[in-house]
Amino acid sequence: MRRQTIALLLCEIVSLVGERSEATESLRRAKPIVAPPIVGESLVAVRLDSDAYAASADGYGDLRVLGLSDEEVPFVVRLVTTQERRGVRQSVRVARPSVRPLPNDGLEITFAVDAQHRGATPDRIVLATPLKDFEHRVTVAWSRDGSDWKPVIDDAVIYDYSRFMDVRDLAIPLPEPPGRGGQYRVVIDSVTQSQQSRLTELTRTLAGGKEREVQERTVIDRRPFRIDGIDLWYTSEITAREVPVLAEITPRGFTATRDPDGRATRITVDTRREPLTEMTLVTTSRNFSRRASVERPPSDSRGHQRPIAAGTITQIDVAGIHRQNLSIPLPEIREAAYEIVIDDGDSPPLVVTGVTARGSVREVVFLGEPGNEYRLAYGGSGVPPRYDTVAIDAALAARASTTLATLGEEMTLAEAPPVQEPLGWLADGRVQIAIIASLAIFLALALFRAAKRIAVVDEPRGES
Repeated sequence: MRRQTIALLLCEIVSLVGERSEATESLRRAKPIVAPPIVGESLVAVRLDSDAYAASADGYGDLRVLGLSDEEVPFVVRLVTTQERRGVRQSVRVARPSVRPLPNDGLEITFAVDAQHRGATPDRIVLATPLKDFEHRVTVAWSRDGSDWKPVIDDAVIYDYSRFMDVRDLAIPLPEPPGRGGQYRVVIDSVTQSQQSRLTELTRTLAGGKEREVQERTVIDRRPFRIDGIDLWYTSEITAREVPVLAEITPRGFTATRDPDGRATRITVDTRREPLTEMTLVTTSRNFSRRASVERPPSDSRGHQRPIAAGTITQIDVAGIHRQNLSIPLPEIREAAYEIVIDDGDSPPLVVTGVTARGSVREVVFLGEPGNEYRLAYGGSGVPPRYDTVAIDAALAARASTTLATLGEEMTLAEAPPVQEPLGWLADGRVQIAIIASLAIFLALALFRAAKRIAVVDEPRGES
């Protein structure tokens, strides 16, 4: 029984020391959370920075938010997103336009704009016509009351070149008008155009049964420019979806080398383990299109690469053609180094002058209290905490406002305020080592004495 008690006590001490060591390991570094004064309990959000990414574990399981008394504060780590907005176009037919013929075959059309149309102004005037093969020049003016006209479009062109190609444009782009609502005046020149008929008239003169003269006459058809209606196009923005916020990331450095066979260029990029979603090359080379891949560093001594993503990088600037795509999309990943492999084939290598990147942003969100001070601790391989975050999740789902905070200067754990230890004087590592050593010696002596007793009891007695 005594031996069992001693063994249990020894295991408990070792366990406590191990827990302290693990806690220390998972809190190697810390940064103060700098936030505006907190009024009442509210959500505080602080974005992770480059130092936190560089030292934190995959999955962010070693992050801790500590209060003024070093108590752990429940928090969630979330991806920072924004609402993506896209334009939706709506067409509205002008109800009662006013039409007036002008000298020199011109046509003036005036109409009022509904100032209450969702508070928007039209960005295009579109003329509807069934005609083909035409070209007209158009001017547009705007007036608040129909008396003082301000020109907004001086020389637009509407056309249909169906005779040569299926090309047609009846839209007149509009700049932002000087005010809401008002009236527009559209003037179209030469609405009656002379169209040459595809048919010709032939007149033959006969004398004595023989053809003496042939006359060919082209038929000219004066065709008015018919307009079936006028449409106003409005573009309004709507929220399409939530998309991650991407931050510009500058790698720590890069080096470029050539493969021994001279058919590929390898660019080693050093980062601080930020979560990357895209890498972009900066080059002075022109007129190329080559396959490129992004790989992890070799995973073993034989140099086996682990591919991440691949794509085609292109930069063309010749004969009026301008095309550029130097980015390679990545699945979100955190590594300290990457290799970009460019397949040069038999072409000269590209002159790479830089590498940039973009990546998603993570933030820590917790409930802050007035008068408390907080710091973010990280580092090591701590076990992910299990907090009750129902209140935080509910507030975020309801899109509650958050107090934005920043991270201060990084401190090592020795410089940071000490974490509370429940062991009192037993928290001293030297005391713990001395206790463990003493208990080990005591247990060894006890086991030695017990073994001697067993040997004496089991020793065979001599015959009487």
